[in-house]
Amino acid sequence: MLGYAALIWSVIYGIMNFYWLQGGAGYPFIQETGTGIFSALITYLPSQVGSSVICLICILGVFFSLAMHFQWGRVLPSWLIILFSWSLAIFLLLFIPDFRLIAAIAYAFLFKFAFTWQMVNQVICIIGALLWIFTVISYQRKVRNACLGCGRKENGNVFVLVRWGKWITITAVVAPLPYAITRFAWALGIPLGVDDKFLEESVRINPSATLTEWVFGGLCIVGGLLTLGLIQKWGEFIPKWVPLLGGKKVPILFAVIPASIVAIVLTSAGFIFTVGFLAVSLQMVHAEGIVISEIGGTIGPMLTWLPWGLALGLAAISYYYRRRGRCRYCKQDEYI
Repeated sequence: MLGYAALIWSVIYGIMNFYWLQGGAGYPFIQETGTGIFSALITYLPSQVGSSVICLICILGVFFSLAMHFQWGRVLPSWLIILFSWSLAIFLLLFIPDFRLIAAIAYAFLFKFAFTWQMVNQVICIIGALLWIFTVISYQRKVRNACLGCGRKENGNVFVLVRWGKWITITAVVAPLPYAITRFAWALGIPLGVDDKFLEESVRINPSATLTEWVFGGLCIVGGLLTLGLIQKWGEFIPKWVPLLGGKKVPILFAVIPASIVAIVLTSAGFIFTVGFLAVSLQMVHAEGIVISEIGGTIGPMLTWLPWGLALGLAAISYYYRRRGRCRYCKQDEYI
């Protein structure tokens, strides 16, 4: 069913881009004021080129998704189908979103909401990426002659992410600390990584800058503590002191879904910030604005976002596989 969902997504999104290719209104891949060098990478393409690229990708997506489900698809090497599927998912996750999704989530805790059509389009593409990921995982299970429900094979080995889950999770807990420390320092008036003028300018532009720094730094610490629950007993069973719910199992998806959402937007934003940081540092683009002029202190701590997002996503997957239990189809329990 998921395979056909990816097919339907490819058809619909391909039609949308064909409409934009014909000059239709609402083309989303544009560089808006304020995004600067941290715009999504696809926005650097002219609109006609961008729409053409997406149309071609969607056409190929339809072809390869059909190849997964019909006999004639067996003439294609399985590695080619898998390579295309994962490449498409990565493209949708890294080259189309920008930093605004993670910013929207963070500013929501300050009761500030700014959601545009461009951001909605990014969400649509992330959904498409997830559909393709689920589709190619299902296809890989079929190719491996594994259980289509859980991916286990008889006499298989313990999944590598389960074996390394503890250390992956610890990485996800530690990764946000440089950013959190920087934000707390700014909140206290300490110009960590920047000069005094930067902090003065920040307060002038945003009178609530100090509160913002406390909230953003606090979110990192709280997020790290919640991530720790992926390898702690209280992440599997609600503590007994909690009224009514104490002692009950934590629903797996209650932990996996939020962690996965944050991991996706962190990875996408981290990729954009890393590319932008390198572009400025290597003098590939001209540095403009106070944030860019102090890029070592302002963007430098965000270089941990990419490994943070990847580690958090892998930690969530490890948590899911460790807790999912016996498969109702193949009846296997321990192995994948």
